[in-house]
Amino acid sequence: MRRFHRIISFVAGIFLALISVTGVLLHVREFLEEGERESPKPSYNLATGIPIEWTSAVNKGLAAVVAQDPNVHIERIRIDLDRDKPRFVFQTSERMNYVIGADGRILRASKQEKNLLLRLHTGEIIGDAGEVLNFLFGLGLIGLLTTGFVMLWDMFRAAPNTRTAIRRILGMKP
Repeated sequence: MRRFHRIISFVAGIFLALISVTGVLLHVREFLEEGERESPKPSYNLATGIPIEWTSAVNKGLAAVVAQDPNVHIERIRIDLDRDKPRFVFQTSERMNYVIGADGRILRASKQEKNLLLRLHTGEIIGDAGEVLNFLFGLGLIGLLTTGFVMLWDMFRAAPNTRTAIRRILGMKP
């Protein structure tokens, strides 16, 4: 059982190292971006109504997007107020982002992609093979848990009493 456990743990260790390193990097990046999000940005009180220029820009932008693809389904419209003039981002069900300027023109149309670090963390970077590998490594981790539990149970059963068993499991001398 120990040999089987060690072989699985060696292979799964590589996977765990990749997952832990990319997970830590994702958390660090999120922490750094959180500081940027807290910085003051220009604001506009939408409760007073949307300016007519913005409504006109959104309508022109929608017309331009529909002209490119008549069957488009807009899921979300976001207003970015990073500059003195707003930008509007239309997100579609096909994961396309259309950036519309304050004049209603399409400034940029791009497919929304996950960043490289997240794709590496989830295994999507390899495609379907990455998902299969993630599944297999998950099964390997379940195997590690099972064989580790069996080894601990054997140590517990072989001990003369509970106190000695716990000391052995923790690696302390009985």
